[in-house]
This record gives sequence, C-alpha cells and structure tokens, in this order.
Amino acid sequence: MYAFAKRAATLPKYAFARTDEMKAEAKAKGKDLIDLAIGNPDLRPPRHAIDALHRALDDPNRQLHRYSPFNGIPVFREAVARWYKKRFRVDVDPETEVLPVVGSKEGLLKLALAMLNSGEVALVTSPAYPAYFPAVQVADGVAHELPLLEENGFIPDLEAVPASVLSKAKYLLFNYPNNPTGAIEVDFYEKALAFAEKHGLLAVSDIAYSELPLDDGVVTRSIFQLDPEKKRSIEFQSFSKTYCMAGWRAGFLVGNRDVVAMIRKIKTVSDFSIFPAIQAAAAEILDGPQDCIDDLRKIYRERRDVLVQGLRGLGWNVSSPKAGMYVWTRIPKKFASSEEFAVSLGLSTGVILSPGGGFGRAGEGFVRMALVEPKEKLADAVDRIRKWGGI
Repeated sequence: MYAFAKRAATLPKYAFARTDEMKAEAKAKGKDLIDLAIGNPDLRPPRHAIDALHRALDDPNRQLHRYSPFNGIPVFREAVARWYKKRFRVDVDPETEVLPVVGSKEGLLKLALAMLNSGEVALVTSPAYPAYFPAVQVADGVAHELPLLEENGFIPDLEAVPASVLSKAKYLLFNYPNNPTGAIEVDFYEKALAFAEKHGLLAVSDIAYSELPLDDGVVTRSIFQLDPEKKRSIEFQSFSKTYCMAGWRAGFLVGNRDVVAMIRKIKTVSDFSIFPAIQAAAAEILDGPQDCIDDLRKIYRERRDVLVQGLRGLGWNVSSPKAGMYVWTRIPKKFASSEEFAVSLGLSTGVILSPGGGFGRAGEGFVRMALVEPKEKLADAVDRIRKWGGI
C-alpha cells in the first residue's frame, strides 16, 4: 500500500460526492430524478457568448490556441477593469490588480497556498461554498468557521472570534450574496474591512452571485467601493452563474497587487491560465450587452417563487432568498441530520437536495435546493414531497 501524503489521505470527501452517490442509488431504484443538489445551471450561455467563442476559436490572426501568459491575455484583464469601472465605478489596474482563474474554486486554492503557513488560520463564514474548507486544508491551514445564523440575517459576529484564533489568522473569507443562504450584506463590508485593518487580515470577498439579485431594490456591492486602494482586500468573480458558463471554467480575482502577484507566482508552477480563446470570448462578454442577465434574474425569480410557495403550502417555514439561485431551508424535526433527510427524500422520491452539513458545521439542520430545473419540474418536486409524506 502506498503511503500517501497526509494532505490527501485526510482530505474529507467533497460535499457533492455523497450527493452523486445518492443520485446513483436513486437511479438504481428506478427513480426519475429531479436534481436540485448542485448549482449547475441548466440554461445555455447567452447567444453572444457562444458567438464570441466561435470567433475566437476561428480567428487565424490572434494565435489563441497557444499557451496563455501566466497572468492572462491583456484583452481579458483590460475588459475586467472596464467591467469594474462600469459596474461599480471602481478603478482597477489591469496590469497588476487582475488575474484570471480557472473558476473561483481554483483561485481559492491558490489563495490559500499563497497566504497560509502550516497551522495558520483562515476565518471562513459558515455555511459556505464547500470548496472554501478543503482549500485551506490542502494548504495545511486551519479553517475557523464563523457561524451565519438565521436570527442574525446570516451575517457573522466578528467580535466573537477568540483572541487565540485571531493571533494565527491571515485572512477573512466571505460571500455575499451568500451561497447557500441567499442572504445579502447591507453594512457588513464596512465591518469586515475595519476588522481586517484592526487585526492585520486580508478581506477576501467572493461575489459570484453579485449579478443575481432577485427582488427589486436589492443592491449588491463590490468591496472595492469601500477600499478603492485595495489595501486590505481582494475579490473573486466568476462567469459560471452570471452567464451560465460553468463548464467554461472562467473567472477572475481582483485586488491588492501584492496578493495578486503572489497568487500569480503560485500559478506559474501549476497551470497556464484559462484557454486564451475563452479569455478572448469572456472579454467580449464583459464588454457586450448585459440584458441577458435581466432575463436570467426573471427566470430564477419565477423558479424561486414556485418552489418557495409550493413548500410553504406543505407547511414548511421557508424564507425567500433575496439573491442567488438557491433556496435554503430547515429540515423536518423528525430527522436527526440533514444527510439523513436528503438521503431519505432522494431515495423515496427522486428529488435530490444538498445536505446542509456539507456547507460547514453551521449548515447542519438545513438543506439547499438549487433552482436549476424549469418551473414545471420544481412544481413536480413539491408534489412528490407532498405525496411522500415523510415530513
């Protein structure tokens, strides 16, 4: 037997790996699946995104099939800077403050490798995108979870972090609009930056869902609107959810030039960035018409309302998310854990949900439902749950 590295041998199974097993079990039982487990958009990218990629692939003059520079092609970084200026009125230096990443998941791992020595701490809000936690572990760091409680509007209490943890902490990682809860921040960025300044931390903002507010009047922000010099902050953004381009693996990080430079240094020994043709297409997408996002919001809003109202009709006390593409709700009290409930429901009805425990300790007792099926399928899911009667 090989003696594997501890970082690999002790790495827990990724949250959605158990969900895949559950789907296979349900299929083996002959169930017709309604898969609401993973935020894998079912909708196609906008037409102009696909056209832009075709143009990039076929352009004989741009040599986009060669290796990318480690820091990405200039046209992509410049488009990111223009997007920030247009979207948030924030100035960004495309040469030193922008870095393409192969989706935020890859960037988050490189962040941990760049920032953490063995035993050092990342403060991570919980529940959270499951990739946050193993990224810290692979870097031999410690993820200290900051609970997002329903009674606090899913905003962490930063002052509750013990001094012994703060003495080892290097960065504070948070995500608004929040996955999985759908919560938004109102004045949290101000608190996060003040906390980071006080304790010498880097504030790391993940705004993957910034373009998906679902209700009128919901405002989403960039942390750079409060830290325009980027002294204490970096930010991640992705094309996966905004443009339904999850499989393209395109994203970017922006922020403090020293942090960006160190993450780029880590990337030089691991990859050659995103396929240049995708970078070129992504630049066109950022510069192009954005009305496709309005259409996407409308679809998710309608899906949310069908699911939330349907579950409320079954007697569930379900909150309506203000942003994003998920419904986050407590499990029935008769079940001992979120996984027990999700497995029981999935094997009985074919409706597949994500157990909340996979999103961090504070996620236990909840499940997440992704709005990645048409309204009719979501209504069917509610009907199956009603007929199941296991609640």
